[in-house]
Amino acid sequence: MASEFVIRDLRFEDFNDLVNAYFSYYDESKSNQNLGITLFKRKPTLKEEVAWFKEMYVKVLDGDVIVKVAEADGAAVGLCSVTRQRPGSERDHTGVLGIAIKKAYRGRGVGRALMESTLKRCKGTFEQVILEVFESNARAQSLYKKMGFKGYGKIPKAIKRGERYINVNLMYLCL
Repeated sequence: MASEFVIRDLRFEDFNDLVNAYFSYYDESKSNQNLGITLFKRKPTLKEEVAWFKEMYVKVLDGDVIVKVAEADGAAVGLCSVTRQRPGSERDHTGVLGIAIKKAYRGRGVGRALMESTLKRCKGTFEQVILEVFESNARAQSLYKKMGFKGYGKIPKAIKRGERYINVNLMYLCL
């Protein structure tokens, strides 16, 4: 399985693959109400995605974001990032983890490999990493626990997808 994909640093050329993957989550959420990725209420425009990618890339260069990409079949198919919480504040020792993997590559070890590589790179930059996970996403919670994350609370009705509310669990990992 591990030979099917490679984990590497973000490249500027990853933009199209990552945006196409992100846009695919909007279609997927229509058939999978429990898709564990927080989306905007409306699908962003390409111009908005360019601004997001540019901002993230600058933060990577500034050391405020750690990003790893999973590449398979010559394309970026997953992304794991840890973003410094409130740079320059008394909370900047904490990073916030986000991860997203294209549907066809889930359940193949990509998430675990992305997280292992990202968290390894976070050591020395962050003291702890926090995340939010959909309460209904038992698979992700299991992976996070195996990676050493511990639960510390819940936010009821944190996500409103259509007319449905989704609770999120809060987890942390000390590095």
